[in-house]
Amino acid sequence: MRLINLLPKARQRELRYDAMLRGLWVFISMSIFSFAMVFLVQLGTKFYLQMEANVFAKEILNLQGQVSQTENSELKTKIKTVNDTVLDFNNLADASPKWSKVVAAFAPLPPEGTRINTMIIDSGRKAINITGRGETRENVIQLYNNILADSENFYNIDYPLENVAKPADITFHFTFFIQDKLLQ
Repeated sequence: MRLINLLPKARQRELRYDAMLRGLWVFISMSIFSFAMVFLVQLGTKFYLQMEANVFAKEILNLQGQVSQTENSELKTKIKTVNDTVLDFNNLADASPKWSKVVAAFAPLPPEGTRINTMIIDSGRKAINITGRGETRENVIQLYNNILADSENFYNIDYPLENVAKPADITFHFTFFIQDKLLQ
C-alpha cells in the first residue's frame, strides 16, 4: 500500500521542518537536562568527599595524638638505647689503635730472604715484637736497617747480637716501638 500526500509542497516542507525542530528541541532539552543531572551529581559527590576527607583528617589527628603519647615514649626509649650503643661503639673504635696502618707501614720493610713468623703488638706499650728467619746475616742486618730508617713510623729498635751470631739460616727477633701518629 502506498500513501499519497495531497498537501502542497510548501506545506509538506513546513511540516517536515516542524518535525525536525521538535526533534531538535527534544534533543537539546534532553542534553541540557542530562548535563544538569551530571553536574549536580558531581557537585554532590564533591561535597560528600570533602566532608569525608575532613572526618578522616580529624580521625588521623586523634590517632596521631594517641600514638605520640603512648608508643612515642617507648619508641624514643628504644632509639635512645640504639643511639647510645652506636655512640659507645664509635667511641671504642676511635679509642682503639688502627693496627692496619701499622701492618701496612711494616709490610714493605722485610727484605727478600727474610720471613716474619710472628708479629706481636702490645697496645699498652705501643711496642712490636717480631720473630722470623733470615737466609743470611746480611738479610737480618738489612731488616734492622730498614726498620731503623723508617723513623717516621717506628723508633727505638733493639739489636740483640744473637741475631747476627751465625752467618746463615738465622732465627731473629726484634722489639721496637710505634710512633703515636701511626695509631691515629
